[in-house]
This record gives sequence, structure tokens and C-alpha cells, in this order.
Amino acid sequence: MSEGNRIAAHYSDSGMAERVLSALTGEGMDIDALSWDRLTSFDQFHTRGLPATREQAALAAPEPGEKVIDIGCGVGGPARHLAAEFHCEVSGIDLTPDYIEVADMLTERCGLSDRARFERADALDLPFCDGLFDIGWSQNVSMNVAEKTDFYAEIARVLRPGGRFVTSDVVVGPGGEPDWPLPWAREPSISFVATEDEMRAAMESAGFRIVEWRDTTDEAVNVFRNPNQQVRRGKLGVGLIAGADFAERSRNLAQGMADGAFASAIALAVKPV
Repeated sequence: MSEGNRIAAHYSDSGMAERVLSALTGEGMDIDALSWDRLTSFDQFHTRGLPATREQAALAAPEPGEKVIDIGCGVGGPARHLAAEFHCEVSGIDLTPDYIEVADMLTERCGLSDRARFERADALDLPFCDGLFDIGWSQNVSMNVAEKTDFYAEIARVLRPGGRFVTSDVVVGPGGEPDWPLPWAREPSISFVATEDEMRAAMESAGFRIVEWRDTTDEAVNVFRNPNQQVRRGKLGVGLIAGADFAERSRNLAQGMADGAFASAIALAVKPV
């Protein structure tokens, strides 16, 4: 099995769409007329959830009508947020067919299909022409990408000159080895977490100019400890799309953050004019 297929298999879970609809119905939602902001307990599948998406959006400063590519879009939560709140045109790509199916389904039922579209694609071979997008967006994606410079170079290719790239990721911290499994890998063969220096060097090698780089580890650790985050572990929690073992994987990441095995960061970079 290729590396890409092994990564997709890690995230795949048969019956995901039916399980999501059943859970939403069980919570009394009208599944034919959903609201994007009632899905955020599970569709913001990244460290810190919706607050991190809002912070990243503030950094990107999207304007109405701007074209955004969301690389590693998952089930489309951030894309729907950008489409609904900022009136952007969002193209989401992901390796995992189950995620694309659910992203399409939820977006249509939220009435946002005219502004957010999704397709299965590889982040190292984006199916878009040069210079098409104003903003590149990714959240907790690079941990599954071995070829970091190629990853960032492909994003730069599809951005217009002066386009912005915003990303948040887990990076290697100064501590020791983490416990497995983790949210992005149940074992080390598909985990490619890099240090901050390696990430910055890869972005710059791809042609980006880094405008801002902010450590968000303390915020991440606090979120993991926050009782208000229990909703993300409940009936409409991330486990709905991430699998029955997600609670264990999330705990291991939380402990790894607290112990210093991992850190988290958010960054804004610009493609030179």
C-alpha cells in the first residue's frame, strides 16, 4: 500500500456519513436544513477546534469573494466557516474519500454548496492551475507529509503573487518520545512531525516569506484541560468522524504537549509579488 493510501486508511471509517446523520438526528437537528455553527464540535478536527479556526481566519484576513484552497479539509468545517462568515469561495481537498463524502453532504445541507466545494486530491499534486487562489489554508496537515518543501511549493504554485498562506500545525518539542497512538497516526510510519526550524526552512525554501509565527502550545494544553471541551468528546464529538479510539489518541497528544514532546504553532506566510 502506498504512503498516501495508508494515510487515507488511517482516517477512513466505513459508514461515516450515515453515522453523522444519525447522530445529528438524535440531537434533534433537522438534517435537511443544518447550520454550520451547530456542527463545530466534530467538524473542526484539529487542535483547539473552532477557536483555532477563528484565530487563523483573523490572521488570513479573508475578503468577500476571495478564493481559498483548504488543503486537508477533513469534513469541511473550516471551509464552511470561511464560506459562511467571510463569503469566500473555498475549494477543499483531502486524501480521504469518506471525508469528502461527508464534507459534500453537510455543506449541501447547510446551503453552502455554492461557496464551498470539495474533491479528493493529493496535497503534493493539487488539481488546480497556477495562481488561482488568494489564500492557502491548512490545519494539522503537515504531520502526515514527509516532503515538506514539496508540500509548501505546491501550495505556493496555486497562489497568486502576494497570496497569503495560513497554517497551524503540531511540531516537535524539546521533550521526549510520545505515547502512541496519536490523532494523525496510530504508529510512527505515517507520522512526519518536524521541528519549528525545519518547518520554517521548508516554507522559505518553497518561496514563502514568513510574516508571523506564533507558538500556541500553552493555549493547546489549556484547551485539553478545559471541561468545556467535553462536548468534543461526546455524542457529537470528534470521535464521530475520527474513530472510536480517538479519545485515547487525543489524550496521548495532550500528554505529549504537556510533557514537551510536541508544541503547536500558527503561521502566516506570503508569496512574494
